[in-house]
Amino acid sequence: MLALLLWSTLAWGQALEIIELRHRSAEQLLPQLASFVEPGGAITGMNDKLFLRASRRNQAEIRDLVAALDRPLRRLMISVRQDGADSGAERGAGVSGRVEVGVPRGLPPVAGGTAITGHGHLYQSDSSSRRDISQQVQTIDGGRAAILVGQSLVLPLRQVILTPLGVVVSESLVQRDLGTGFVAVPRLNGDRISLEISPRDDTPGPLPGSVNTQRLLTTVSGRLGEWLELGGSVGEQSGSTGGITSYGTQSASRQRRLLLKVDELP
Repeated sequence: MLALLLWSTLAWGQALEIIELRHRSAEQLLPQLASFVEPGGAITGMNDKLFLRASRRNQAEIRDLVAALDRPLRRLMISVRQDGADSGAERGAGVSGRVEVGVPRGLPPVAGGTAITGHGHLYQSDSSSRRDISQQVQTIDGGRAAILVGQSLVLPLRQVILTPLGVVVSESLVQRDLGTGFVAVPRLNGDRISLEISPRDDTPGPLPGSVNTQRLLTTVSGRLGEWLELGGSVGEQSGSTGGITSYGTQSASRQRRLLLKVDELP
């Protein structure tokens, strides 16, 4: 009975107040304000208005808290840099020749009246290239930013299907969207930034219809204005070919590095 009387007294002392917001939405502030509302009170809201039912004292506390939170959202510039280097090398040697019956003019005779002519060759090829991409996008603290730049390619597709009647090979064309970009959600705490980011980088592959794909999903934190290394990848390939009269080797390497920086805009 005493508890019920105290609750009734508190409820009768509560009043409804409407608080108008200037910079933030009610949906953004409600999770932070709910824990400060006194027992028996309630706070709801929509768009730029908060509806608070509480005592005069608690209303004053909530108004002070709203004044501290209802600030303009900080504008940010997210910069992502994707550095890449590709290199390849090819080495080889081979010989070729022919056997002639008889003694050609100008050549010494060999047993049986035949002559052998031939020659050898060496070859070497090196290649290297760089692919550096910089992208920027503006957003706000807590906002979701996305940027994607690329192209659509029509690539050949071969499918081998095993059926009761045998193997069926189907060839067709498919459209693939290749792009470079990222999706990011930044959150500020003073001069420090915490950022969820998912960059991607697609390039045509070495074989017809193939695609080199790079994906990353991570959360990083650091200070505003400093470059943060998200990650990278290194790939190497090598092979050789050979026969009775020739031999060759091939090698290739692919390196990628991802860097990110967040600056605050005035």
